[in-house]
Amino acid sequence: MMRHALLTLGLGLMLTAPASASTYVMDDPNAMVVGEIHIEHARRSDTLMDIARWLNMGYREIRRANPDVDLWIPGEGTRVLIPSMWVLPDAPRDGIVINRSEKRLYYFHNDPQSGQRLLTTHPIGIGRQGRETPIGSAQVIAKLDNPAWYPTQGVIDDYASRGQKLPRMIPPGPDNPLGEHAMVLDLPGYLIHGTHRPDGVGMRVSQGCVRLYPEHIRDLIHQVPIGTPVHFIDQPVKLGKHNGEIYLEAHADANGNAPDRETAWAVVDQWLSRNGPLPASVIEAEKVESIIERADGVPRVISSLGQD
Repeated sequence: MMRHALLTLGLGLMLTAPASASTYVMDDPNAMVVGEIHIEHARRSDTLMDIARWLNMGYREIRRANPDVDLWIPGEGTRVLIPSMWVLPDAPRDGIVINRSEKRLYYFHNDPQSGQRLLTTHPIGIGRQGRETPIGSAQVIAKLDNPAWYPTQGVIDDYASRGQKLPRMIPPGPDNPLGEHAMVLDLPGYLIHGTHRPDGVGMRVSQGCVRLYPEHIRDLIHQVPIGTPVHFIDQPVKLGKHNGEIYLEAHADANGNAPDRETAWAVVDQWLSRNGPLPASVIEAEKVESIIERADGVPRVISSLGQD
């Protein structure tokens, strides 16, 4: 996969190559948008998921941004939209924020050497229907290398309902769904961990836990201290102001349905009320409607703020 130059849009300098993660310096603590949308050209041997994993994308993100590109054989030279721009969630900017709707993790932290405020973001897999990842607050209480998996009785019963017998303990190794590393939360039964099936990142596939690509949990396990707060939220519609413009980002639900129109417009109106007054701003209703209907997770401009 072709490497890319470091991006310099959003919160400032991206510190790490896309193959590892996207980490930004929080030059402006009130910044609302980070990253840059760009085009990648597929090689002959690439699948869409190869491209996604290399460029810090999950399955749903890259699939909805490229609905007409073949998942398994994009074809050499095929243009692939990489939606690596994100409107930051409306959530506390301390520790980890997990937005269930967009299947993405945001980690707000300080560089241990320079003290600079940083933001790192990763795609995640979350709980499938009936085993949803919860909403609420938690805290990291332990970190494990090569964890064994002790499924709860509820998980064992769920597997049994689908004709699968699950043992009380699965040892570390290639068949362990926790992967090589896990962070234990004070929310009983829930972990942030790796996976032995990386193609599930960006999908609703887990028993409620949060899954990351192996290389991402490998980084996080060393960066995240014990006691770090974790905020689980569900925000399918997000707005942010950046470079004199307002961006709107909308995500489909698990069934591929767009957000409820009235609810989405209520989010827009509430954001404008909190971030106004914006007398020189004209919201383009047709653009708002289009973004809500598409619900592809790609941030798009809905208005230009007049320069005073």
